Amino acid sequence: MKKIFQIGVFFLLTISLCGCNSLSRQTMYVLDDDNISFSLPKRWEQVDTNENDLALTKDSADLSMSAYHQSDLDGMTSKELLKKKIEENTKEMESHRIIKNYKVNETQDRIIHSTLYSGTKNEVETQYFASVVEFKGSHTYVYVLYEAKEMYMKYNIDDIQRIILRMKWNGGEDLALK
Repeated sequence: MKKIFQIGVFFLLTISLCGCNSLSRQTMYVLDDDNISFSLPKRWEQVDTNENDLALTKDSADLSMSAYHQSDLDGMTSKELLKKKIEENTKEMESHRIIKNYKVNETQDRIIHSTLYSGTKNEVETQYFASVVEFKGSHTYVYVLYEAKEMYMKYNIDDIQRIILRMKWNGGEDLALK
């Protein structure tokens, strides 16, 4: 009986240490004055940029995010913001095409609009997964752009979608909505 107890304690310690270890392999990021938070594996590296609130790179992929408030967008909807950002990004491309317009993903606390498109710059084709997350109860949108080569996109698009779903809204309710 004592041996079974010792084995049980050993497994509990091992499991708890594994849990702590996996947390330490994550980096917490925040946007919009700490109103939005999410974590990513440590292999993502932050890049300095003036264009986005947050820019990250990993292997052959880039991830950028920017928070917007509807009052700063002259009443633009989240769907309109996504369309505008795609138009801005494709303006400098030699060619581009929409691969997939995703159905609107509505959860309890957010609405997500997403589009996967491809574009060519300097004869190099890259795929872009663009999303706008609208947090319900606020007038806050987060524009997310993930860019990678086609093969890399195929294997990582699900992870990016999970990141978007796991973003946490830490801000309070927007008083303008009441």
